[in-house]
Amino acid sequence: METKTEKTIIVNNRKVDSVVIQLNKAQLVNVLFGVKGVTFIGADTTTIPKMNKGGLQNLNYMFDNVVKDSIVRCMLGFDYEKRQDTEASKQWVKDAVDAAIEAGIDLETIQKSVASLKEYSTQSVEKFEAKPRKWGKHMKNPETGKVSRIMIDHTKIDKKTRQLLPETYARYMQVEILGAKSPVYRYKDSGEVLSEKDLAIVKEYLQPRKDEPITIRDYSIENIKNIRINKQNYQIIG
Repeated sequence: METKTEKTIIVNNRKVDSVVIQLNKAQLVNVLFGVKGVTFIGADTTTIPKMNKGGLQNLNYMFDNVVKDSIVRCMLGFDYEKRQDTEASKQWVKDAVDAAIEAGIDLETIQKSVASLKEYSTQSVEKFEAKPRKWGKHMKNPETGKVSRIMIDHTKIDKKTRQLLPETYARYMQVEILGAKSPVYRYKDSGEVLSEKDLAIVKEYLQPRKDEPITIRDYSIENIKNIRINKQNYQIIG
């Protein structure tokens, strides 16, 4: 059963008295299934950063000894293919405007043509088709029977016995990252913030992320500590 508590939180550097609802992980899944359409959220997560192990001569002694606390701003419930089409159309319009400027067309004429360019972009850009996921699949909402755009089920089956491997089962929340604060790295055992020396080691071995116009992430429900949806604050416990 969810629990409501009064709690002072920080919003845009201001202290705000807010009702915080405590949920367990199963209740959080139900809340996420209940999100209708597209909405924006904030989430606090704790994850294991992806790092390289290094080699025999430069072994990364921080590998698997660090956790990363992140505060992210995200979009939920989006249609991935339509989001890709939208970004491609924006880029097409930008390229068309740049070409017009190079051709010597005045800005007033260009501005009058922007609406038409947006329409032309939908005709000119090839529709994006998403490839099948390499792992996991979108879950069905048990209430509606419809496939959720938010919830991902990751289940592995033993290749020999064809039985479920319980230790590999997990549920994920799919989001588009819109922005994030600088993460805080902590020692996994003690929870203390890394020393400057060890932080430098972590940054040296972090696996670089691809520079993509749309950043899609899947967060394990196990790694979500707090989440803010539709003006409501949830703290995940248990």
